Amino acid sequence: MRPGHTAPMLLVLALRWLAFGWMLLLALLGGQVQRPVEAGVALVVTGCWTAWLTLAAVRRTELVLVADLAVAVALILVYGHVYPANALLTSHPSFMGAYPTAAVAACGVAYRMRGGAAAGALLGLSLPFAYATNDVALADVSFLQVLAMLGWGLSYVLLGSAVGAAAAQVDALRGQAARSSERAARMAERQRLAAQIHDDVLQQLGRLRARIGELSDDPGLDAVAEGIARQEHALRDLARHDPTPPPQGSTSLRDRLTALAERLTEVPVRLIASGTVVLPCDVVDEIGAAVRELLTNVVKHAQARQVWLTVVDDGTEVVVSVRDNGVGFAPDDGTDGLGLRLSVRARVERLAGRAHVRSRPGHGTEVELRVPVGARRTRGGAG
Repeated sequence: MRPGHTAPMLLVLALRWLAFGWMLLLALLGGQVQRPVEAGVALVVTGCWTAWLTLAAVRRTELVLVADLAVAVALILVYGHVYPANALLTSHPSFMGAYPTAAVAACGVAYRMRGGAAAGALLGLSLPFAYATNDVALADVSFLQVLAMLGWGLSYVLLGSAVGAAAAQVDALRGQAARSSERAARMAERQRLAAQIHDDVLQQLGRLRARIGELSDDPGLDAVAEGIARQEHALRDLARHDPTPPPQGSTSLRDRLTALAERLTEVPVRLIASGTVVLPCDVVDEIGAAVRELLTNVVKHAQARQVWLTVVDDGTEVVVSVRDNGVGFAPDDGTDGLGLRLSVRARVERLAGRAHVRSRPGHGTEVELRVPVGARRTRGGAG
């Protein structure tokens, strides 16, 4: 067993010592104890048990919890024995009353709501026997006094349930914090590796590929340069790979569009994305095909020197924008082309989205695709 108290058990331990201090205070100053020897033995046993739990710092096993409950039940019975007859029917504070709650709380920490409630019920069932040891005739107990006893037992059950629920929440938060910490560590490592790959390996590979192209037109060297280019692409994929895989049936729209942009060699493409933007695979397929058609149109018709590809998920819609600084056209004169109407607009409309074209001669073109977030659910994926 691992040494060291868990945080919830430390709180229970603090409650235990406070309750034990209250026992000593009332036993010494209360003036109600009629059997001081028995009360003294109960205090010594309770103090030794509490000290052992503190120093041993054991993790709560079934045997320890059973012994703890046995001590709690014994204190409840001793309470009735060492106090004057019928003292349980009065409102005088008991020097035994608070300590058993620590045993109920410990069971709640160890076995959650059910364990805490069961421990509280066990202590509640011991109360009639405590009344008997206090010479209380249960047949003569009034209705209000029965309610008081039931309320006392119910308080044990509620305490155990509340502590059990709180312990479960603490465990959930601890697990979430551990997962967040692990993810942050993976992200930091990935960023370190990505920076190292970008600053060193990719730059060296790029220089080597360019140098091979400058030195010779030999087809064999061209094949080497092509192989280097493939390795560059694979390393870029590795560097930007998200360490947390997307849900089943989903994929990253950003990664898909990055691959499209890197394959376009005729004009430089700058990609700006608000995040990974995880969508169902079929939705990503449709958007990717529409963007591929737009990039093809830029190469064929725009005479552009630069293309900007933007991806934004605002929580309501996924907005993809393809903008170039080419020759532009007048969208209302019927020159938008069959490809734009069939391959772009039709694909986006199948996703319940819409496409909007902004262009004029000499000022480039921007095509904006808007796909509602609901498409993630209706197309069978999770974002």
